[in-house]
Amino acid sequence: MLKLATLFHLNLMYSSIGAARRAEVIARCYHRVLDLAESGVPVAVEASGLTLEMIAALDPQWLERLRLLLRDGRAEYVASGYSQVIGPLAPAMVNARNLDLGRRTAQRLLGVEPALWLVNEMAWSGGLAALYRNAGARAVIMEWNNAWHAHPEWDARLRWHWQRAEGPDDADVPVVWVDTFDFQKLQRLCAGDITRDDFLAHWRGRLPAADETAPRHALLYGSDAEVFDFRPGRYRDEHGEAEGGPRGEWDTVAQAAAWLAAEPRMMLAPLATALDEPPSAQCGLRLRLGTVAQPVPVKKQEKYNLNRWAVTGRGDLELNTACHARARELADAGTDDDDAWRDLLFLWSSDLRTHLAAERWQEVAPRARLPRIDWPSPAPDAGRHAPADGDLVLAGEAARLELNPRRGLAARSVVFPRWDPRPVLGTLAHGYFDDITLGADFYTGHAVVQRPGCPKQADLRPVTAQVADGARCAGCEVIDGDLQVRKEWRVDPVAPVMTWRGELQLPARRAAEIHVAHATVVPGVFDPTSLGFAVRNGGHAREVFRFRDGPVHHGEAYSTLITAKGGLGATDGEVVIGDDRRRLVLRHDPTVSALVPTVRFVPGRDGRYFLRVRWSAQEIDETFVAGPAPWHVAWVISVTAEDRGLTDD
Repeated sequence: MLKLATLFHLNLMYSSIGAARRAEVIARCYHRVLDLAESGVPVAVEASGLTLEMIAALDPQWLERLRLLLRDGRAEYVASGYSQVIGPLAPAMVNARNLDLGRRTAQRLLGVEPALWLVNEMAWSGGLAALYRNAGARAVIMEWNNAWHAHPEWDARLRWHWQRAEGPDDADVPVVWVDTFDFQKLQRLCAGDITRDDFLAHWRGRLPAADETAPRHALLYGSDAEVFDFRPGRYRDEHGEAEGGPRGEWDTVAQAAAWLAAEPRMMLAPLATALDEPPSAQCGLRLRLGTVAQPVPVKKQEKYNLNRWAVTGRGDLELNTACHARARELADAGTDDDDAWRDLLFLWSSDLRTHLAAERWQEVAPRARLPRIDWPSPAPDAGRHAPADGDLVLAGEAARLELNPRRGLAARSVVFPRWDPRPVLGTLAHGYFDDITLGADFYTGHAVVQRPGCPKQADLRPVTAQVADGARCAGCEVIDGDLQVRKEWRVDPVAPVMTWRGELQLPARRAAEIHVAHATVVPGVFDPTSLGFAVRNGGHAREVFRFRDGPVHHGEAYSTLITAKGGLGATDGEVVIGDDRRRLVLRHDPTVSALVPTVRFVPGRDGRYFLRVRWSAQEIDETFVAGPAPWHVAWVISVTAEDRGLTDD
């Protein structure tokens, strides 16, 4: 038996829908969802607390209809939080507030205690498991396809049964799967791209094999309600239709449900019934959804990745930086005021970061600002160090930094002598690797701007440095065409800490990859057999990933339009690189710029592995919008050596 549920995601914050059309969306789409439920189709309705509040203001009758359906058991409510926040991009305290406010809003407006939760944009990290459990989740709903793609060792039949999504702190939460191909089949049927026979053939191919005794569970639909009979934004453009058209797609949805209900060995069932199955060899297994190569699985095809809500759009970086700064203010003040947190969660909405309508961007743009660094005037006793003077050395008791003035003060070597006299970070010169794909100079501490079809710009030109603070601080300015970069290095006088900060300026916001900082590991100090990284992607606990599980390239381009496939949330600003005995804590300040770190690791044939962390301020995808105003970004990054293993927290 194949049991099919339906889940409709309702989102009045939808990026390409103007505020003036929200009542129309309710009338044309959301009431039709409830019509389905009243006709006997088991329907699960997911809406954020923010969307529920908007509906209450615009169409209270809709809320009353849903309340009656919930009371009579003819519909299910699925929560997602107060706002559609991308969990792996927000600090744990923000995610916890979002879930709690979402839960309380559902109680207030619907009179229900949410048990099922949809993972926002299907962007998952293991650290979220404990937060959902603490919010009272019976299960979360997550996309199957990208998690399975990252885990070819999984039995494909696991998708038909609930499993347990594992977290880093021994927490787990039951997960029910959405298959992207399944819900896209219904969208294509309604758009006229496939026939009834095509649609039924797809689902007949989902029927259990003869040796399967337990029923299979799947979602006939598990995506946006607004794409039927409304066609917002790109959905309209892809099908060449007039705005708001066509009509009659909800009738097709109802027909499709009836076709499947009439099929032998298929039935429609409430979503929650998937959780009634007892654990077995294929049900209730603990699974780690992320991998070292894909720490944050996200929905649908690869153009959807974490960068989509972090460093693209009309001003993702600016919004996220402002959000981090405001979150820190609220936390430092111990604020429990719900309205203050609602305001922050609104600003952290994912839909403000994608195909946002211009008039809606103008409403939030004044809050989307990047701070500048207050650069002090050079001290009267500051020294000068020219390229002809050779490498510049900054040294404290526990850190030694060798800088190359011929390459914009890129770090030649970073040594923590209590660890090892050899450098742990620095420059790997051309020819260091025999692998021809690594046949270049790999620096530490430089910035790169790459525009499509244009020469690369970088702050690697010869400079004369200003040296101060007893030869523990050095700074410079670099110009490469219209790129201006100012940066400063500093070593702590006593502790094993070095920092660098910088500011990059361009004449306009242009389509480009902008990677403001790089840290290249020099092989030799770390044990390659236990080497890995640890990071917090929205949770309280760090997730640990080992490089022995395979090569890593988070920042790999997907296409000429999509410049990176992924990245790390690093929601506390930290990425930890290390082995079982020692580690480097790489910290950036997300209130200065909410950068996206990426890791690249290439195992070497002779033990000379390539390992680099890169911080991105901007990537390109189809949501990116250029602007004519001058653009800048600042960053503050520190590196601390710790005599602790990667997992010693």
